[in-house]
Amino acid sequence: MSNVEVKRNVARYSSRRAFGAVFRIIFLSVATLPVLSGCAKDDSSRRSETDIAITVAQAESGGELVLIQGGQFVMGDAGGAADETPHDVYVDAFYIDRHPVSQSLFEGVMGVNPSKRKGSDNPVERVQWTAAARFCNKCSELEGLTPCYDLATWECDSEASGYRLPTEAEWEYACRAGSQSKYSFGDDASQLARHAWCKPHSLGRTWPVGEKLPNAWGLHDMHGNVWEWCNDFYSDSYYSQSPRENPRGPDGGKKRVLRGGAWSSTAGACRAAHRFSEFQVFTDACFGSDSYGFRRVRNGKSTPAEEPSLAELRPDRAAETKQPVVAQPVPSETPPPVIAADGKIDPERLQGTIVFVSDRGGPLDIWKMNANGRNLKQVTADAHADADPRFSPSGDRIMYTSAREGFPHVWMMNADGSNPQHVTEGSQAAWSPDGKSIVLIRDDQAHIRELASGDERRVTPEQWRRCGVPAWRPDGKQVAVASRHLERIGIFLLSTDGILNQQLKTEDACCTPQWSADGGQIVFQTDKGHIHLLYTEDGTEEQVTFGADIQHDARFSPDGSMIVFCRAPSEDGPWQIWVTDLGSDDLESIPITNEGSNRLPDWHQSAD
Repeated sequence: MSNVEVKRNVARYSSRRAFGAVFRIIFLSVATLPVLSGCAKDDSSRRSETDIAITVAQAESGGELVLIQGGQFVMGDAGGAADETPHDVYVDAFYIDRHPVSQSLFEGVMGVNPSKRKGSDNPVERVQWTAAARFCNKCSELEGLTPCYDLATWECDSEASGYRLPTEAEWEYACRAGSQSKYSFGDDASQLARHAWCKPHSLGRTWPVGEKLPNAWGLHDMHGNVWEWCNDFYSDSYYSQSPRENPRGPDGGKKRVLRGGAWSSTAGACRAAHRFSEFQVFTDACFGSDSYGFRRVRNGKSTPAEEPSLAELRPDRAAETKQPVVAQPVPSETPPPVIAADGKIDPERLQGTIVFVSDRGGPLDIWKMNANGRNLKQVTADAHADADPRFSPSGDRIMYTSAREGFPHVWMMNADGSNPQHVTEGSQAAWSPDGKSIVLIRDDQAHIRELASGDERRVTPEQWRRCGVPAWRPDGKQVAVASRHLERIGIFLLSTDGILNQQLKTEDACCTPQWSADGGQIVFQTDKGHIHLLYTEDGTEEQVTFGADIQHDARFSPDGSMIVFCRAPSEDGPWQIWVTDLGSDDLESIPITNEGSNRLPDWHQSAD
């Protein structure tokens, strides 16, 4: 860096230190907080607590924010993943929530609490990116500030006076708190339990904010508890093109960034540089989001006019649209599992075709294979993330969810991936037994759509919320829908005219229902991460998968004697496709994939 650049940055940094009355607050004070002092050596056991002056602001809308002075740091991790390339970054001063937004704060502002694990002091979770942006706007309005988000386009005016989500650079700068180690306190992961609620110490849930030690700048729970949404779109190549000053991420993309890890994360996912991403409106209504939270930021500069526009500094990263391709065999460096070696399930029984979602080709795409794990083919390969594939009753078509500009749409294609067609806005579509209609989720409600005419009718009561993963009873008289409109999520059976409904009586909170072909059983997953069967004639319930791993998304084999599902050591994956023999004494199970992360399988009797 030249001497001119150094002097310019020092002058800029100094000018940011005098903020005056930056925004309307109840009080602005300098508090002396006990925090861990920074240390060059990674020996957390020998660190002592030190009093450091932290500027704390109490917002009118609720919550405490800490003033983070602007400065320079190295963003990324040379020893981390490929998308963590180290690069120099300078960020202006900003205020950031001292803790993740709590359930009491969120409910006080928005009037609702979407969290799965209720607790007023726990971080709010199950929050979509769009809901977090709406919350920021609402806080701005309550305080008479200019909202940052245009709710029609979701564009963010970073110069507005109101609240927004942190940029990825702001988040990492605040998390590191002057450190350059794996964690804000050093490199020793054995010390993580003192600073973070994460696996295995979290006991599988969130905890009240602020109970763990803060970082050197007085911020709690930057590691663990809940993933935290950032404002940036995600790109695995953005770091190589990032502007140095106040980077704000790509101009567009399919997913938004989350940072910090969560209660379900391993130590590696809680690193300061670790990057995670998710659709801003995710499609899993059950368990895919109960670790997503956020915290707000406000600009810390005196007036927006002092800063030049960054439009010329940000690269144009608009996603290029590619056309889906007809499925082709994909060579694999790792051969499929030899499923007959242990004798658990006769490979001759594994007939038909399994379709599923995988990231083995990069973004989420739809793949398929023979039920024995052979003849792997990629079905979609475009710029959009695809999920929820479901065979039509005849097996010649596949209905699926495709995220377009971050929002879900239902699409349909031939089973070989040809002739993709847009059906409607929504997600998680399931076929009627005659293949003439579908049931889908839109705006947290289940709708039945006639494919020929496009006519629709809502089948879930208007007051229900967080409905998802519908399935059609084989006789066509009912649909099963998971819903969280009560205290815990459960499975509800609704008549197709939307008049009658009843809840399945299950031991645990449950989701993702699917009927057997004869209608005699329903398979589902519980919030404890296991697969259960319910016998519809007498209501008897049976657990059919076991172990410390998590099992999700079960579907019956065509003859009903087996189930296919996905299994992973944690919510972070990697997920693999497994088959369980329901008729065996020990419920014998085998994997049929062994690379990538694979989810949402469906099984049809037709041979590929």
